[in-house]
Parts: sequence; structure tokens; C-alpha cells
Amino acid sequence: MTTLSLAATAAADGEPSTPALVVDISNVQSDEGQVGCSLYSKKDGFPSDPKKAKKSLFVTPKNGKATCTFEGVAPGKYAVSVMHDENEDGELETSRVGRPKEWWGVSNNVPPERFGPPNYEAATFDFAGEPKTIKVRLRL
Repeated sequence: MTTLSLAATAAADGEPSTPALVVDISNVQSDEGQVGCSLYSKKDGFPSDPKKAKKSLFVTPKNGKATCTFEGVAPGKYAVSVMHDENEDGELETSRVGRPKEWWGVSNNVPPERFGPPNYEAATFDFAGEPKTIKVRLRL
């Protein structure tokens, strides 16, 4: 309730609200660990190097779902990658051949290429600078 009244007060005072990009994540297999979300504005680093992302954050999963909210996102073309980091080491666990061992997903629910990560262009979406929600379903 307090959050709602603070937001209403800021809007009433004429302060600009920051556009938020919300990522609703489904098919989270447990409430263990954390869910990491990374927002990319270019192909470099997508989907597995959050250090090259425009923004990254971690949230706690609950009841098979999680929600990441990126505040103050400028209008543009973006892609999102998500991982369920059950062991909380901050990295997506992979096999020796690079196949994920932890659940993951990307915007537009793009599947992986035959021998590599999902295609960046296929995962991109336009953000117009207005509040937007995208949905990502995790896969293994």
C-alpha cells in the first residue's frame, strides 16, 4: 500500500515516471537459488555473458515463477536472457560441450540453434519507452 501511494504522489507532483520493462518468467522448477535476468542492447555477450549486458539483476523465485523489473530503460531494440541459478554462483552451469545444466530462457522464447545459443536477432524486441511486459518460459 505504501508503494502505491508513493508512486501516486510522484505522478501527482509532475515528476516523470521511469518506464519499466517487466519480464514475467514461468516454468521455474523450484524456489531454490535465484533467477538472473540480463538485458542486452547488442549481440556481443548474448545470452551468456551478463558482464556485457546493459543491465543485469537477480530475483528470488516463488511458486514456479519470477519477475524481473528493469527500471529506466531507454527506447530501443533489446533481448533478454534469463537463467535459474539454483546454486547461486552467478553463472549458468553447462556441460563440457556447452549444454545448459540449469534452466534458462530468452525473450520471444527463441530455442537454441542446432549447435549454439539462441539467435540474438530472433530474440530482440522493440521497447518504445513505455511500460512493457514480456514473457519468458524457462527450458532445460
